Amino acid sequence: MTPKKTASITLAELTTRYIAHLDTEGKSLGTRFSYESELRLAQRELGADISIGALAQEDIARFNACDRVMKLKNGKPKAAPSYLKTQRVLRLALAWAAQTGLIATSPAEPIEEPAPEKPKARTKKDDDAPASEPAPVAKKPRKRKQAIVLEVAQPEAEAAADVAEAMIAATNPESAA
Repeated sequence: MTPKKTASITLAELTTRYIAHLDTEGKSLGTRFSYESELRLAQRELGADISIGALAQEDIARFNACDRVMKLKNGKPKAAPSYLKTQRVLRLALAWAAQTGLIATSPAEPIEEPAPEKPKARTKKDDDAPASEPAPVAKKPRKRKQAIVLEVAQPEAEAAADVAEAMIAATNPESAA
């Protein structure tokens, strides 16, 4: 079976189409403006005329680490929510392009690394053996923070955020104000 060929568009055209898509999805003017601004930053760094089909994971990694993404104009580091949003918007736009068939796969998808090996479970036999290592200390349960982290498409992410906010408001009357 041969791979599906798709006609590739430029990053500038992707920006136009993705923002139009957000409009049809009913996203606010503020959201569309903000996302367009982030995608224009990507155009300045990667090139507005670059074919999105020609983008590689290395290009995305280089963009994610560049000064325009990671630093303010005065050279100071940006806050994490700021640079993470810039990175997320390009990733979402490229994921949308892959979902709609504009490109075969998104170059912004994370590379899966092998999971680290888990330590061997202790057995009763291990407990009877002379201790060459100190016994593991039982960890106290941590207080759960009221945050949910999801890696999903834009509509699902916004729906999950709405649910999370409602849950937080229901459990904490002070946050409802």
